[in-house]
Parts: sequence; structure tokens; C-alpha cells
Amino acid sequence: MRIIETTYRWGGTLVKRQSTTRIILHHAAAKTCTAQQIHSWHLANGWAGIGYHFFVRKDGSIYRGRPEDVLGAHAGSNNYDSIGVCFEGSFDKEQMPAVQRQAGAELVAYLKQKYGIRKVQKHSDVNATGCPGTHFPFDAIAYGREAEPSAPSVPAAAASDRKSGAASLLPVLRRGSAGGHVRAVQALLNGYGCDSGAVDGIFGGGTAGAVKRFQRAAGLAADGIVGRDTWGKLLGE
Repeated sequence: MRIIETTYRWGGTLVKRQSTTRIILHHAAAKTCTAQQIHSWHLANGWAGIGYHFFVRKDGSIYRGRPEDVLGAHAGSNNYDSIGVCFEGSFDKEQMPAVQRQAGAELVAYLKQKYGIRKVQKHSDVNATGCPGTHFPFDAIAYGREAEPSAPSVPAAAASDRKSGAASLLPVLRRGSAGGHVRAVQALLNGYGCDSGAVDGIFGGGTAGAVKRFQRAAGLAADGIVGRDTWGKLLGE
């Protein structure tokens, strides 16, 4: 397996990812495109650049996107511990070529072994989207086996995360909030060097203080509330 290194001009700061526990699979929703085109699309969204860590083309070639060890911008609050892999094509409308499927399976197997990953997910498993499409060969790529026919995926609730930005879909968090989204914010803040304390899913005084420090550094109003603008900065969008 060969990974093609690509040079990008980034439009923002890339932040180191603190943990790697899963892989999230996507399609480009475009019949033909390149990694550089995706980079330009994501820059146009106001993001730092291509949000995926790898891009697999229909001819089986694999391109590097974001550096493997930094936070991606591909799955909203699920970026903090995941590697994003995108496949050229629109798999609501077409079938994946065998050579692309094989390349994707080899890449996923390599990443699983390298990081000790057990969990592989579709974008639609973690966000309200139809990505990576009803014809995407998930089992073949994620586990090296052909899938049984399955029911169609739930249609996207939004037109596309790619156009609107995942930040617009995430909840507003403030002191007193709790749960998985708070844990994601805490992990992201710690990754930026704004120590929020334990990643425990409880939005207390320590987390509020860390949010304010991050907001001041990012040029935002330091109100200690994680709304759309703060989510966007945290996610590099």
C-alpha cells in the first residue's frame, strides 16, 4: 500500500489529536474529484482545509489529507478521537469499483493495526447525514467481508455538513451541561492547551474558564458558552 503525500496551504491552525479510537468513513458525494478540490471546497467553507485524513480515489490511489495525528474536520463533535477517510464517488448513485474497495480495505486494516482500533463507523452513524451512501460497501472496507443486502440509510436531515459546517448542528453548551458533547469540548480544549481539567462530561467552573481562555485566544467574545462560533473554532471549521 502506498500513500501519496500531498502539499496543502492551510487556512488555519491544525491541532494535535489526543486520542485515536475509531475510523469514520465518508464519500465525497461527487462522481469525480481530487484531494486538492476537496481542500479548496473546505477552505471555501471557512475551514482550515481538507477535513479528511485520507482520500481514496476510484483508481485505488490513496492520498494523504490532513496529517494523520491532527484533529480532522469531518464528523463534528466526533473529530476528537477519529481518523476520517473519504472515498471519491457518490455512492447513493453508483457502485464502488473493486480496486477502490480493495485499497480502502487495505488502508483501514493498516490503520486498525497501527492504532489498535476496533471501531469503524459510517458518517451516518455519528451525524444526521446519508453519507457515505446506500451503495457504500461498508463491511468489505471496514471488516474485509462482503455485506449482506441492507435497508437504505436514513435520509440526511440537513442538505450537507459539507456546506453548512458541523458546528451549526451541535448543541449550545454552558455551565451545568453534561454528557458526550461536553466531553468532546473538554478534549478539544485540552488539545489546544486550554486545560479544562478532567474529561468527565461535566461543564463546571474549570471547563467554563477553559472555554473563556480559548475564546479570547480565538478572538471571540469570552462568555464561557460553547455556541456555533466557538464550536466552529474548536473544530477548525
